[in-house]
Amino acid sequence: MKRLMFLFLFMFLLALGVNGTGLEVDTVTVDNLIMVGEEALFDVTITNEQSFDDKVTFLITDLNWEWDKEFFTIGSLKSKTFQLRLSAPASAVSPNRYSLNLKVYSTTNSDVYVYEPLLITVFDETNLLKLEKLDYSRGGLDPSRETNNLRVIIKNQYDKAVDDVEISLESKIFETVSRKVSFAEAELISEEFEVDLSSWASEGWHDVNVIVKKGDVVLLNEVKKIMIGAHADVKEDKEVRNGFLIERTYISKKNEGSIVSDESYRFRLGSFERIFSRVNPKPTLIEKAGNDYYYVWKFSLESGESYDIYVEINYRDPLALLIILIVIIYFIFYFAESGISIKKRVLTIRSKEGVSSMKILLALKNKGRREIKNVRIVDQLFNVKKTPSDYGTLRPSKVNRKGDDVILVWDGISLVGKEERIISYRVDVEVKASIRLPGAMVRYKIGNRSVIIRSNSSLVVS
Repeated sequence: MKRLMFLFLFMFLLALGVNGTGLEVDTVTVDNLIMVGEEALFDVTITNEQSFDDKVTFLITDLNWEWDKEFFTIGSLKSKTFQLRLSAPASAVSPNRYSLNLKVYSTTNSDVYVYEPLLITVFDETNLLKLEKLDYSRGGLDPSRETNNLRVIIKNQYDKAVDDVEISLESKIFETVSRKVSFAEAELISEEFEVDLSSWASEGWHDVNVIVKKGDVVLLNEVKKIMIGAHADVKEDKEVRNGFLIERTYISKKNEGSIVSDESYRFRLGSFERIFSRVNPKPTLIEKAGNDYYYVWKFSLESGESYDIYVEINYRDPLALLIILIVIIYFIFYFAESGISIKKRVLTIRSKEGVSSMKILLALKNKGRREIKNVRIVDQLFNVKKTPSDYGTLRPSKVNRKGDDVILVWDGISLVGKEERIISYRVDVEVKASIRLPGAMVRYKIGNRSVIIRSNSSLVVS
């Protein structure tokens, strides 16, 4: 009987040795915090404590998980280490905490096995990151600046590093900007982005979409409001047009901001330029510095209002006026200093009864420097009984008498430049009271232009 009891005790202890000490499993957690679709990683070490070599394998008791089946032949009192990869397919595993059993067993003896618990947390990718703040300047963004800064502060809510994620900022008021970053475990990161606001972006609140992606997986997608503040945005447009001896400058300043802007504009003119300048509108003030003058305009611009300034430096019109004046003066002097002048003088011989004889002198002068040809001189006498006589150096070409009136004509006279000539004749008359002798007429041509002039008339008193 005692022998039978010892036999049962031996068999029981043998069974305990096979089950309890045949295999030993140690696990080291590499990554048991995963998203749906990722792999949990464990380093597994299997030790064969049996006195013979054995072939072992393993399985996960929860068949919703996926793993790669492997077989190992482990010598007696030897160990085998491998990395166990457990994936959580989206179709079967949802975000939760999971307690799985890893069963390692002998393929040659089903009674030799061991269980090892594995703890895995599967979380929703949308809960991994939290947008803490979208920060910008206190007064709001300013479209007049070349760039504005937006600071994104994001918290990694798990003790799991996340590498190679892309942060993007999208909005209707600026072009999309993005950057790739990595999160350490439970890290709070702050990233600053430069954005170029559209010129039409209006004052007020606007949406900005903050998107964080790892590959095609969206980890964060949140809309925040940002403000475009009140601002003055004055744009200046200057155009200079140059012509022949003339320069025109057009300046236009426009307030494309949302508040009133007090502006000033300075324009420099040299002392000589200022003489020939014209501006519109009139400057608010003029400052002098050395030989330069500074025209200053001061004005206020409402939102959307513009102010235009026109400055012209014109040498052409004064030069043209000067040329015209010179030409006019030239012609005045030309006509004043050219042509023929004639003066009439009368010398009288008196008797007891009065004037009995007159000597008439016609003084001709060519005022110009060019010779004048084919000059005709006509003189008239009224109420004379006798024909004139005693002609000087030049006799008349014709003497016509009509009753008591006489017409004397000299034709074909030529006068060189500045030449003076006296034509004279004598006539006997009886002047008992007075007589007026009409002026002599001179006709000639300058170029193709005919000129007729008359001398002075003379009053003869007895």
